[in-house]
Amino acid sequence: MQDERQEWISKRAYSLWEASGRQHGEDHEHWEQAVRERADLEKVALPEHLRTKRNSLDADAATQKAIASRRQPRPKPSGEVPSLRP
Repeated sequence: MQDERQEWISKRAYSLWEASGRQHGEDHEHWEQAVRERADLEKVALPEHLRTKRNSLDADAATQKAIASRRQPRPKPSGEVPSLRP
């Protein structure tokens, strides 16, 4: 996950550099802005069960547990076929 995060930050910093007219010497500012944007995104988009995990195995196990806890049992078929006509 760290590699994915670094890649996102790198691409975002590059995009900011391009948007600013490709000016030389502002790479640090673009990088810091990208880091801040990623942190803000993670606060909103990253599920709570992944925020505290230290490695991918912990995250994978937590993801599976979260998915299992949210699954709803499917209703059993009643044998009737619903009519499409009013």
